[in-house]
Amino acid sequence: MTSRPTVPRSADMTAMVLRTDRSISLERRPVPIPRDDQVLVDIDLCGICGSDLHSPQTPEVYLGGFILGHEPVGRIARVGSDVTGWHVGQRVCINPNGDTCGVCEACRSGRLNHCIPATLERAIGLQADGALAAQVAVSPKTLHAVPDEMGRIESAWVEPAATALRAVMLAGDLTGRSVLVVGGGPIGQLCCRLARHFGAGRVWLSEPSAERRSYAEASRVDHTFDPSVDSAEIERLKADAVLECSGSEPGMRGALAAARPEGTIVVVGGGRAGLDPLTILVKELRVLGCFTYIDEFTEVISLLTDGGLQVADLTSEIVGIDDAPAAFERLREASTMKIFIAPNGS
Repeated sequence: MTSRPTVPRSADMTAMVLRTDRSISLERRPVPIPRDDQVLVDIDLCGICGSDLHSPQTPEVYLGGFILGHEPVGRIARVGSDVTGWHVGQRVCINPNGDTCGVCEACRSGRLNHCIPATLERAIGLQADGALAAQVAVSPKTLHAVPDEMGRIESAWVEPAATALRAVMLAGDLTGRSVLVVGGGPIGQLCCRLARHFGAGRVWLSEPSAERRSYAEASRVDHTFDPSVDSAEIERLKADAVLECSGSEPGMRGALAAARPEGTIVVVGGGRAGLDPLTILVKELRVLGCFTYIDEFTEVISLLTDGGLQVADLTSEIVGIDDAPAAFERLREASTMKIFIAPNGS
């Protein structure tokens, strides 16, 4: 169905931008005009990701000059004349890495998360304008339908939950096994919950923030550790699988120390140091990277819709776009869990 062109509510909109000088600030940006092969989405909610906080320091993936925001959910406002299968008013979430080329070796072999154009050249909110603004124009290849019965909050968690699901799946069959999650932010909490959902026998959490450790019971964690004081206990765990979600050097070193010989470490957080080749060698550890997702959106939407994955309690705040800078600061301080921006009003 093709919509008739509509008059934008205003010629521009307030957006959270990673500027070319690597600073983050609010700017007025033009309302996007979708091409014939795109759809325009009114953003309901968009999460702030931990990687957004560190975007100034990661020019490899965050190019600069673009609107941030890669965890959006909303409704279709316009449909380009070349687009079929979508209609105005439809609820959708967006895979920011979904605009795959379809012809590269990665696409042809089903490894869509390694399509360079999709992940490192035109990813929404990283190398193309994202959703920390009222509207975003995207390829229909990025869209996933949101079921009518899915809650508003739950729908906003699809992208981060897909990241966590891929990490847990990469760890292998967790039935009866022990799992240590390093880093108790949103992705870490989701990993704890999904590990338990898939049958983990014991789940441990290492997190320095007392505020974030307080979510452990709801995340069905058996025991929490403060790595600043419990490092010796963490090293004695001998975990079958470790999910490193902090992206910090101390977190990675703790993960290596806590893993049992021939154990598995899944690197979920994007740090730059901490790998110790000698430890990996002596323990014969299996170390895997976890980069975005392939088809995890579909399973995550089902889990969030039927209640198999609970996320409402992890949602700390919903604030307007004008409060985005302050929200970034609260998240940097780890004084809250998850903040969603409602660019069109809460």
